[in-house]
Parts: sequence; structure tokens; C-alpha cells
Amino acid sequence: MRKLQRGDAFYSLPEVWDFCLEKIYDKPKYVRGFIVLMKRLGITKESKILDAGCGSGFLTLDLVERGYNVVGTDKSSEMVRQIRLNAKKRKLTIEAHHVMWADLAQHFGRNKFDLAYCRGNSLVYAASWEQNWIVPARSREEIQRAIQNFYALLAPGGYLYLDVTSRKEHPHEEDIGTVNTTHGPVQITWRIDHDKESKIRTWTLRLLFQRTASVKVYPSYSYLLSRDELTQFLRSAGFKKIEAGVRVAGENNYDVFIARK
Repeated sequence: MRKLQRGDAFYSLPEVWDFCLEKIYDKPKYVRGFIVLMKRLGITKESKILDAGCGSGFLTLDLVERGYNVVGTDKSSEMVRQIRLNAKKRKLTIEAHHVMWADLAQHFGRNKFDLAYCRGNSLVYAASWEQNWIVPARSREEIQRAIQNFYALLAPGGYLYLDVTSRKEHPHEEDIGTVNTTHGPVQITWRIDHDKESKIRTWTLRLLFQRTASVKVYPSYSYLLSRDELTQFLRSAGFKKIEAGVRVAGENNYDVFIARK
């Protein structure tokens, strides 16, 4: 296969992630499952909700469309741009902020939200998203700072929803499927690698443009966070009640934690 050449098709990582979402989620099922969970937690359409890692808008735009009061944030300006574009396509109004997790409490103030969620395995990229390198110790520190900020901006009794790398995940390569794009069909493959000694997880997306046989590769590096570490970070931040392995209909990729302030 030839490498991508000047003038060939190109997609940004947010656009590629949109392609993946179509293949790895049953979106209607997950949205329904998340709403069922919110009802169990007492979260209503009057509640103030923060998406701390809104990405291109999956879930948040679906909740806004159903009348929920959700504010989106992302540390990636490209993701904020993408959620705004996707909202416009769906004729929705979305409040989306470009803000680092370490600055959330300063940006919004303390005790503001009834629910904050950080989903899509975003937390483990706290210090490495959109970078071609990772320093595990720094990632660990930034994950802790993020959780401390999540705690600070929640109102007393508020809930934090986190999903993280599944403890059942193992290194593998998987054909996600083929999506139809403006540049023709594109086959998507992803590969997961674990370096347990360095605590580095590598997720590599590979796009094969079938019309031209050109290839584009998107590697992403994250911290290989354990469930015990995450529980420790949550307790250190002040969360008292922590549920691990929460079942959410439609979430088949990651492990879900719920923590209450």
C-alpha cells in the first residue's frame, strides 16, 4: 500500500473519531441507557450537567436534543470546533468551551453542577491527547488534577460519571469496518498495545482509502490506568461513595465508575 501523498484525502482526528463512533456504538441504545442511569441518580432536565470531554458531540448533542441542560467542554480546540459544526448540522444550540480539565473549577466556579461526565475513555489522555509522545508520570499527575477539578465543580451530592479502559482489554488489532466518505469508502482498523512496565497504552487508527490505496495512520498515547489507581484518585479528591463496574446499556467498550460528592 502506498503512503498518503500530497493532494490525497485527509481527515482530522475529530472527523475520524466520528467515523469510529458509527461503528463501535449502538448510539440510540447508549443514549437510552445513559438517560436511565441519570434517572436513577435523580438527574432531570432541570439539572445542570457538564460534559468534561465533549469530543465531537456524541451523547451531549443527543441529550441537548432531548431537552437536557448540558454544557460541553474539551481541552482540544479541534474537538470544540467539531461539536459546534455537528450542532449546526443538527440545528441545535450548544454551549461549548475550550478549557483544560485542570482549569475547570476556575473557569466555572465551585459547586456548580449536579452531574459531570467524562466518557469515551477520555480521562487517560489528560496529558497526551493530540501529541506524539507521553510522559506517564505527568499523565498520572494530570489525571489526579482533573479528578480534583471534577470534585470541586460538583454541587454537594452531585455525581461524577467516568468511563475508562476496560480491565478486560488486551493488546489486539481489529477491523472496525468500512465507512462511506466524500472521498469514497474508507476501511478503518485499530490496534491496541499495552506497555505495562511503562504504563503506556497506544491506540493506533489506520485508514485505508480504497479508491487510491493510500493509508493514513493516527497513533494516540495514553496512561494505562488501573481500577485501583482510579479509586485511589477519587477518594483522595474527596469522593465518598464510589461505584465501579456500573452497567449502562449500550456501553460495551469501557468500564464505568460513578462517584458522589
